[in-house]
Formats: sequence, structure tokens, C-alpha cells
Amino acid sequence: MPREELVGRPRLACVMETDMKLAQAEATYQLAGQTFGTLSVSQRRYLLGWHDAARAGGIDAVEDLTSRSWPRCDADTVIGVFESDHLLATWLIVGQAGAWAVACCRDGTVSAPVPTLADALQIVRPVAPVLIPS
Repeated sequence: MPREELVGRPRLACVMETDMKLAQAEATYQLAGQTFGTLSVSQRRYLLGWHDAARAGGIDAVEDLTSRSWPRCDADTVIGVFESDHLLATWLIVGQAGAWAVACCRDGTVSAPVPTLADALQIVRPVAPVLIPS
């Protein structure tokens, strides 16, 4: 970012913007068969059905971010939830040892742990998932 663009901007905003750009540069891409590999079949079906229903509410994409290098993180699963017209994930859904939590990337809040992925998805966008046939 050119120096003249930094004038008048809070330092934290500049640092966060740089960190986000670095995170984008580190993005890894997975083959379709590898995505959401840490989820059970029923969890994957529920996630896909939830995503289909949540599209009407502005959820553009869900991505398996588990394989990215996360500092000091031993999560089993990390799911990025992206809103329409947003380049970065708005929420991260993190699963570890059978519990799930939702981190809001906008304001840094983290939910209390919930027992299922379905409960975590309802925190992000409470919708009835479209049933995906088995």
C-alpha cells in the first residue's frame, strides 16, 4: 500500500489489511474429493443442504479451510463461510473433539461451544436446510 494511502488510517486497520492479503496469498486449493474430509457423510450432507438454503440469505460459499496452516491451532475442522460480494470469510466454524464454535471475523467474537455442526451453522444463519438425498 502506498504511503500516502496510510495517512489518516488507523494503524491496526493497515496491519489487518496486510495480514488478510497475506492470508489470501497462502490460500490452498483442494480437489473436490478432498473437501470437508474431516466431516462425516451426514455432516457433509447437512452442510450442503444448509448452504443451499442459506444462499437466499446472502451466504455465497462455504470452504474447507482445515488444511491451511493456522498458528497455534489444533482444530479438527475449520470451515470458512463467505457472504456474497465478500472476498474474505465472514465466519469461521471450528470443530475440535466433538464441539463446535463460530468465530465472527468482522468483530472477533466467538460463540460458546455447541455440540453439533448443525448448531454452529444455525448461529451463522438460522435456516432449515434443503434435504440432500443420500
